[in-house]
Amino acid sequence: MDASQLIRHSIRSDETYRAILVGHYGSRLHPNKRVQQESLRELFLLSDTAGVKSMQELFLYLREVNPATFLPSGQIEKIKEMIAAYHINLLIIDSSLKPNQLKNLEEILNIRVLGRIELILDIFAYRARTRAAALQVELAQLEYILPRLKGLGGVLSRLGGGIGTRGPGETMLETDRRHIRRRIQRIKRELEKVRKHRENTRKHRSIPTFSIVGYTNAGKSSLLNQLASSSKKVFAEDRLFATLDSFTRKVYLGENNYKPNYALLTDTVGFIRNLPASLVAAFQSTLEEITFTDGIIQVQDASSPYLEEEMEVVNEELNRLGVAKKPKLLFFNKDDLVFEQTKKELRQKYPEAIWGNTLSKEGVADLRKALQASVIDFGKHKIVV
Repeated sequence: MDASQLIRHSIRSDETYRAILVGHYGSRLHPNKRVQQESLRELFLLSDTAGVKSMQELFLYLREVNPATFLPSGQIEKIKEMIAAYHINLLIIDSSLKPNQLKNLEEILNIRVLGRIELILDIFAYRARTRAAALQVELAQLEYILPRLKGLGGVLSRLGGGIGTRGPGETMLETDRRHIRRRIQRIKRELEKVRKHRENTRKHRSIPTFSIVGYTNAGKSSLLNQLASSSKKVFAEDRLFATLDSFTRKVYLGENNYKPNYALLTDTVGFIRNLPASLVAAFQSTLEEITFTDGIIQVQDASSPYLEEEMEVVNEELNRLGVAKKPKLLFFNKDDLVFEQTKKELRQKYPEAIWGNTLSKEGVADLRKALQASVIDFGKHKIVV
């Protein structure tokens, strides 16, 4: 059974999940209250993407985490009361929990418990729309699970169906490490074939290429749809990780010396804070497109109150991929939601950024002109971030 079948067969749509979301700050790993508040807001959006109904949120000060249960006993008792009062069947904690902590909490609370990474993996599996994406998701899940097998114990059943479980499935996870390692190697071989196919496709490209990158839900896919004006629309939705696949479209940029200019634009998976390197690495065959591109279009939600932090996350990932010095155009999306004073400050800080709105098409023509200028004289346009 291939990865896409494993994922599809493990999704359960007959259960409604009512959750308590728990964020925290104050510990050595998460001292910044403001950053953690935004992380909890993202957790709410991630939960919504996964089809979870958030009933209650807790934002806790934790001087240190409990090695056995992550949360202190007093907060666990409070959560027990909330479970009974609001008919809760899922607890999501905005952190990366150890296997024994997940197991102990589930036994104490008698409901399913997830960390941030398990939730993201669930969304990845649900959003995988092509075989390549499904393989990358399964690889991410197996590589995440493998070092945790010993401590998971009874928690392995969490990966057999439902929220936090869309993926490899119980049958595989109940086998030993050697079986899982063999499956990982098979997936990597299949993804290598995907990589080589894409490499051969790139060799036959005769026009410049750009990759569209950005924080998740910044508007990358919507921008590609506006620029391409193609009947083959890329899937776009106002949710985190609406797409995990890379899509390439041929875009008309205008004319130069009476000759039409074109470029190939590729949409890529969005970035998000606190995403382990192993998860990013699993999408190497998709992200590799960025390393071979001629230039980068970085899309940012200018209305986000955490714009600078989100830009930092994107830039860190571009550094990790070794492409931070590639020619880059910055597109500030959702400009209609930005206060004028904020716009003024951002224009001073990023004077060459292009402002627009992918819904109203505002700024799209300006970006098209900037792309055309880049194609005409690729070496001269400036790096704006």
